[in-house]
Amino acid sequence: MSDTPENAPETEASEATPAPAVDHAHDAPTAPNYDDLNTPMIALVGFLSAIVTFICIIGLQAAYLQYSTTHEAAKRDVRLGAVESILSAQKAKLNNGYTWVNKETKTIGMPIDQAMKVVAQQYESN
Repeated sequence: MSDTPENAPETEASEATPAPAVDHAHDAPTAPNYDDLNTPMIALVGFLSAIVTFICIIGLQAAYLQYSTTHEAAKRDVRLGAVESILSAQKAKLNNGYTWVNKETKTIGMPIDQAMKVVAQQYESN
C-alpha cells in the first residue's frame, strides 16, 4: 500500500478539517452578455418614436395655423366694425345740419350736400 492521498485511509480524511462552504454566486459580478440586446427591436422602437414625434410636430403646426388664422380674422372684423362706426359717426356729424364752428368769426358748418349747392349757385351767378 502506498501512502498517496488517493489511497489514504478514510479515517484520516474524516479527521481532516472540513473545507468551508463557498457561495460562488455572490463573489464576483457576472460579465455582461452582449447577446442580450435585441437590436432590431431597438431600431423599430426608435423609428416609430421618430414617426410619432414628426406627426406631433405637424399636428401642432396645423393647430397653430388654424388658431392664428381664426384669431387674425376676428381681429380684422373688430377693426372693420370700429372703422365703420367711426365713419358713420363722422358722416352723421357732417350731414347733421348747421352747427357753429366758431361763433366769434361767425363761421358755421353745414351739410356737404347743401354746401356744394351753395358753391355751385355762387359760381353760376358770377
